[in-house]
Amino acid sequence: MGMRSAGKPANAVSGRRQTGGVPAAPDGSAVPGPSTSAVESAPASSGSSAVSAPSTSGAEPSGAAPRLRRAKSAPRSLSRRVFVTLLTISLTTIAVFALALTLFMQQRLMSSTSAELANEVRIVAASLNSSPSYLSTLKRLHLDGTRITLVGADGDVLYDSDIDEATMEDHGNRPEIEQALKTGRGSADRSSSTLGEVMLYEAMRLADGSVIRLAQGEAGYLAVLWSLAGPVALLTTTGVLVSIVVARRESHRIIEPLLEVDLDHPRRNAQNAYAEMEPMLERIESQRQELKRQVRVLADNDRMRREFTANITHELKTPLTTVSGYAELIANGLVTDEADLRDFGRRIYSEAGRLTSLVNDILTLSNLDEAERSEGEAAAATLGAREPIDVPRTLEGIVQRLEQVAARAEVTLELACEPAMVMGVPRLIDELAYNLASNAIRYNQPGGSVVLACGVEPAEGSAMRAPYIRVSDTGIGIAPEEQGKIFERFYRVDKSRSKARGGTGLGLAIVKHAAAFHGARIELESELGRGTAITVHFPVQDLPELSA
Repeated sequence: MGMRSAGKPANAVSGRRQTGGVPAAPDGSAVPGPSTSAVESAPASSGSSAVSAPSTSGAEPSGAAPRLRRAKSAPRSLSRRVFVTLLTISLTTIAVFALALTLFMQQRLMSSTSAELANEVRIVAASLNSSPSYLSTLKRLHLDGTRITLVGADGDVLYDSDIDEATMEDHGNRPEIEQALKTGRGSADRSSSTLGEVMLYEAMRLADGSVIRLAQGEAGYLAVLWSLAGPVALLTTTGVLVSIVVARRESHRIIEPLLEVDLDHPRRNAQNAYAEMEPMLERIESQRQELKRQVRVLADNDRMRREFTANITHELKTPLTTVSGYAELIANGLVTDEADLRDFGRRIYSEAGRLTSLVNDILTLSNLDEAERSEGEAAAATLGAREPIDVPRTLEGIVQRLEQVAARAEVTLELACEPAMVMGVPRLIDELAYNLASNAIRYNQPGGSVVLACGVEPAEGSAMRAPYIRVSDTGIGIAPEEQGKIFERFYRVDKSRSKARGGTGLGLAIVKHAAAFHGARIELESELGRGTAITVHFPVQDLPELSA
């Protein structure tokens, strides 16, 4: 028989639990103590705040808020988060493995102890069955760490190696005793009401019907398990250190592709990047291209602004110089002839008219630019409210205003209109058509003609009909390379002709912006020496006159 030393009391294993550092009262209840929740949940008065609560650290209350703000504003480290995640997974795996290993070893030790105890009870039962006196044999028997109990068939305790049997209660209801009386052998693993610890029991029925029972405390195999704590701790510590090294290395490997991203050329990283990074890289590339486009637009706008400023300066300077020169001559009394005075007056009047036209065109363009950046009521306040416009009537008025101009240029004006209505700003529609017609006259040839047409036509991509305005001429035409530039501000196809006939270079720019304001599309058809036709296609109008 194997000899074992007595183990520790079971209460060392099943000791009292303590809750989170809260001291326990003698009766086992929690003792109330100071709690930070009382401070945190207390409502703040008008002259105090949670920050002003007493601090156990002795720090100045005023320093708590800045430290809190700095902590909130501190950037989060992805590398650290990956490292902590990997380390947590590794440590959790190690902990689960260590727990599983401990439970496995505990079960193996329990099974081994139970098997050994069962073997011992068979040996003791065989010895008692061959002995004339059970009690005398049991009193001579000594098994270290093992409790020996003899229970009669009626459940009375006849002998116990650890407790006075006279003080012990009936054992007939013990599971191992009941099983042994029925089947000849019984076993159990339970807490002993006598000793107050977890015991392993093995019982066997003797020849006279009594039961011999051997018991061993759980502390016996726990002591063996405790002896293995050192190797397990060493294995766990090694696993933790290895986990830290591996987690740090893997976190760097995971973060490395992110650090190598070339934000100037994101698509170059597509092969080396993670698949999950591709949408992000595509967005970066898209934003990069959009930023480049905006930079080009800003550069173009800046160039156009500088050119516009220079052109305005030049256009204003020329008539002002003429007016100033003629006025100076008159003021100094150098012009005495009445005919010369009238001639100088006409020239001053003409240049003043050019200045007025230029200023009006500049104001119109400025209002259009402002309206394009505004919406709704703001745009209406700048340019005026929209209303239904009778297009044929508008074009008829323009023909009447330009008849004398066309006659001086030896150009015939014609009107070819069908019923058409446009919801828009009357002043802008009038100026759009006027500038197209005036430009057609200015760049025409003696004996030529200008036709102002309007009506409705099938809308592009729709079965409905939409209004249009078309101005065609038999003038000099526009070269293909110039057709994309004529709507720019101060651009002139024939600079000498426009200067001689009073053009400001802003008419077609106004046409472009006015059409855009109304959602219209401009179509240009031109051939050198044959003439030009410009059509403004308006969107479908929600007007009863156009629904038929």
